[in-house]
Amino acid sequence: MMILCWNCRGLGRPRKVQELVRLVHAQRPKFLFLSETRQNKRFVEGLRWRLGLRNVVSYIEEGKGGGLALFWDESVDVELFKLGERIIDVFICNMPFGIK
Repeated sequence: MMILCWNCRGLGRPRKVQELVRLVHAQRPKFLFLSETRQNKRFVEGLRWRLGLRNVVSYIEEGKGGGLALFWDESVDVELFKLGERIIDVFICNMPFGIK
């Protein structure tokens, strides 16, 4: 199973979003964690369609700084334990055998 984590330092520029989409499509991670998104919740959660990772949970701070997002593949069941300004704590409930 591949997990991709990226401190993106803001997703405000189209080039940065394109770079992220290319990276996800090339690596095909089951999970993608982004920190420092610096965008509103609607924008960040809307990326799931371009990324091909249909599930997402995000924490967006008021103002310009911060922001966390966790995207994951439909083949994985995830249970959220805690969500805050510095943490997204999840439990992988049902990981199908043979997934890499």
